[in-house]
Amino acid sequence: MAASIVQNVLSKAAEDEAEKLKSIQVDKVVELEYDVGNLLAYDINDIDVNQFRADKEAYLANLSRDNVQLLINQIFQLPTIKVDNEVVIKLPSATTRLPRAKPAPKEKALSKWEKYAKEKGITKRKKSKATWDEELQKWVPRFGFKKALAEKEKNWVVEVPGNAKDDVDPIALRKTKKQESVAKNELQRLRNISARMQKSKTKAKISLEPTERPTAEQLNRSVFIAHTATASVGKFQPNLKEQKPVLKSGQKRHFDPLVGDIKRETSKSLDILNKLSSKKPKLDIDKAVNRELNTPGSLDYKGKGMEKKSKTQLKKDLGKRKHKGTKDKKMSGKKGDRSAGRSTVKKGGKRTGNKN
Repeated sequence: MAASIVQNVLSKAAEDEAEKLKSIQVDKVVELEYDVGNLLAYDINDIDVNQFRADKEAYLANLSRDNVQLLINQIFQLPTIKVDNEVVIKLPSATTRLPRAKPAPKEKALSKWEKYAKEKGITKRKKSKATWDEELQKWVPRFGFKKALAEKEKNWVVEVPGNAKDDVDPIALRKTKKQESVAKNELQRLRNISARMQKSKTKAKISLEPTERPTAEQLNRSVFIAHTATASVGKFQPNLKEQKPVLKSGQKRHFDPLVGDIKRETSKSLDILNKLSSKKPKLDIDKAVNRELNTPGSLDYKGKGMEKKSKTQLKKDLGKRKHKGTKDKKMSGKKGDRSAGRSTVKKGGKRTGNKN
């Protein structure tokens, strides 16, 4: 009795294990079509409608599992190669042409240095950030304060030659030698910068040196340099009234997109149309007053025997003239104007003018 119970438990466990790990052998009525290069498998067998309707998710999961198993079986039949102690399968060329939204990118043309390096066999290898020190038996960085600490730890004892004087300090000599090399490198760096600046000055199209008659571009460039010569690089510096923007080196102009915000484009077009269609010119009262004051033919000209008026009085007069001109235009446009057919009388008593 106990033996039969144990046998039933073991058989049930074996069945559960078999359900979890299904066989790699899958039977299909029609063999699948494979494109192993693209890892594709085409299943043209009919779908069992009854099983699909009974449990759609389970049926699709089993169908996908079987098809993937068949594709993996095809992959494992391919020849294998060993690369860096790893077994690799080389896929064959693909047979299915897959569509793509854009054309394949073209190969980038090699630069002069890349062509030269390819001809001479020069290969650029990326250096690691740390190196193994045999004396210290640990990884030491190539640069930084940890590198300096490792050098101190390694060179804690300095050998003194036999013919050296008694007052010679080899550690101080090594320190001064290091300082001299650093100063030499800094001097060479400054020389390179000055040479680069001289070269850029000769090639520059715009000269910032003072000239007798500078061009508008030179003046605008000088204003831009003075504008940005602040701690905030001109961020909080207000622009001049007619200052044009100057593009910095590497900065590109930005244009509005041709197809985009329709409301913005419509408002721009309407603003331009309103400016063109507006018939009333804008009256600058300050400009008109200054012109009135400085014109010799006017009654208010500042000359001998002429009446002087203040700017406020002239502004009032100009406002009255403007108002009167608009009123006269309105009156002349009306029908039945009484002054239209009225005749004029001269000193001699004869009437001249139009008769109705």
